[in-house]
Amino acid sequence: MRLKTTGSIAAMALIIACAPVIAQSPPPGTPGPDGKPLKDNSNPCREEVATALKKLRSASWFRMVTSMITEKGPVSMDIAYVLPDKMHQKVTEALTKQTSEIVLVGNEAWSNDGKGWQVLPQDLTQQLKSQLYDNVIAEQTDVGNYSCKGKVQIEGRDVLAYKLEDEPARESTAPKNETFRMFYVDATTGMPVSNALLAPGRENTPMFKASYSYPVEIRIEAPKDVVSAPEIAPEQAAPDKKN
Repeated sequence: MRLKTTGSIAAMALIIACAPVIAQSPPPGTPGPDGKPLKDNSNPCREEVATALKKLRSASWFRMVTSMITEKGPVSMDIAYVLPDKMHQKVTEALTKQTSEIVLVGNEAWSNDGKGWQVLPQDLTQQLKSQLYDNVIAEQTDVGNYSCKGKVQIEGRDVLAYKLEDEPARESTAPKNETFRMFYVDATTGMPVSNALLAPGRENTPMFKASYSYPVEIRIEAPKDVVSAPEIAPEQAAPDKKN
């Protein structure tokens, strides 16, 4: 997974890529192990994952911490949600230590790339709102074909592990993608714990990983130290035309 993160509001480019309900689902009609198209209720493991994601969407607030590889190297992202319309996202590039932030509160949004908080234009704010709804709030019709991998422990917690299964292998000259996605659910609460993209033999160094938590102290408010956007000099805005 490689993502672009350019511009003062680069954090926006990462929202879709690590959305909390990411599923990597196969298209409708994907053949199952028996060669027949999968049915809506044919996979209890998939239903358990869908139930966990439904609980996540129903939560009043939660936090997602992710790590991933981008064109600028390793990037970490910390997103806090207070649903239905508040979000605080902080992105940090590991190599440069550069940080950018975005805050969304209702119909307003702000960004900060190290030069102070500035109001985002309305078109970008609407994009944020749409992405928040599509990736976090809206219910998914198909989360993918998961298999149950039993109970494991993550940081001392008992969790249920699920693997997203790919389509059956077919003859092809294209290189085979060996990566696979794992989804982990708290065995007691049924809430999502983690979501990771792994490569065989390198399970301890995920290409992408998202961890979920549900701290009660999350508060998201509009920044108080908003700075004005730099003014454009008249000669820059409308340079004189010379014959």
